[in-house]
Amino acid sequence: MDIKTTKAWEFTLKSEKKTIKTFVYSDTGKDIESRFPNHKVTNIKQIPDPLTDVAESEWKPKAKYS
Repeated sequence: MDIKTTKAWEFTLKSEKKTIKTFVYSDTGKDIESRFPNHKVTNIKQIPDPLTDVAESEWKPKAKYS
């Protein structure tokens, strides 16, 4: 079974009032700027998924209620 994985991309996002460093998921990274049309997007780079450890270690199945 072929599983397609989406990659994590870190970038700097600048608005009129604030600049932040954040990340999004994208297959190629080429669509990131178009997702934020009213902001300046710079320093786009692929990073290891920052939520991988959280998802694996903190996820717990919901308790069943009868």
